[in-house]
Amino acid sequence: MAGPSARGRADSLRGRAVTRRRLTLGIVGILLGAQTSLLAFPVTTSSTAAADPGLERYHYSLTARVRPLLVFWLSRSGVGDAVVTRRRAPGEASYSLLIGSDPDRAPRRINRWGYIEEEIHGAEARLIGLMTESEEESIDQAEANLRKQAAGNHPFRVIQATINGDRASSLVTSIAAPEDYTFRQVRAVLDLAQRGSSNGKSRVIQLPPGTRPGFLAALADAIHTPMTSPMKFVYHGRLYELRQTRAEKILNFHVGRASYGRVIATDFLIINTQDGEQTRFSMTFGTEGPFVEVPLIVTYQPRWWMQVELTIDDNRALAAASVPPVAQQVRAREQGASPCAAQALRFRDASSGSIH
Repeated sequence: MAGPSARGRADSLRGRAVTRRRLTLGIVGILLGAQTSLLAFPVTTSSTAAADPGLERYHYSLTARVRPLLVFWLSRSGVGDAVVTRRRAPGEASYSLLIGSDPDRAPRRINRWGYIEEEIHGAEARLIGLMTESEEESIDQAEANLRKQAAGNHPFRVIQATINGDRASSLVTSIAAPEDYTFRQVRAVLDLAQRGSSNGKSRVIQLPPGTRPGFLAALADAIHTPMTSPMKFVYHGRLYELRQTRAEKILNFHVGRASYGRVIATDFLIINTQDGEQTRFSMTFGTEGPFVEVPLIVTYQPRWWMQVELTIDDNRALAAASVPPVAQQVRAREQGASPCAAQALRFRDASSGSIH
């Protein structure tokens, strides 16, 4: 029979295992839940029916880490996916991000995901985003929301915004999905958003000169041109500043088996100009070959004890870079549609890319 000290050690080990399991189970739900910070918001895919050589698509694998003590991290890799797309032409651009946990790979079949797309034409811009709605500030809350999902509660938060010159307006609504849709079914949720109610929380704001129409657009500009001063952008009726706090050149950067040559490793800081709240993240992006200005690794740590990392998939991203996907084929249909329906069609079709 084991003595008291042996039993105590066994209980301690079991307690650590339970703590480790609960932290791992909850981390993905918290990171991908409806955080107030910008980086917890969605990712996108763009695709279509007519060839668009200007459209680029990159796939990322998601790793979640948690630090139960100050001295070490627990890590769980491959718990989800992200897809980033961009299309740039003179006077216009579009960017999208689709990110989410994969219930087939995530602990406890956690299903948290989001999508955002920004489309810019000169001084006008449109944004649409959606995410699983779950206010989670702790592991216990994440587990409680998992139980609600199992009981048939599947809410989504939807944001739609327009920018026209120096004026930005946005509307946030909630919709209820009939089933537990995953990020692979983003098109179905966008269809629900199109048919949803227009009642919600709206904001209108005047924009200072030089304000970027969204976070993705601001980040793309910051990568394209070295930052010498803070860059303002608007998100849901609030002004933010994007600042670069570090930029380091690396001569030969590797991710897994793939070499990406010269890259730049950067640290960024986002400041909410209204309340001063700060958000930090790091990004390493390419500077040559097919991955010029393409993020290779993105690390975001919303709390001291949690961290999420997106790493480019060396095989699938290389294929995406060398074989551009088909582009959107929506504008002809928009001619006979109302403005609201046309916008929904455009963003719905932009989401039809697949993740395998």
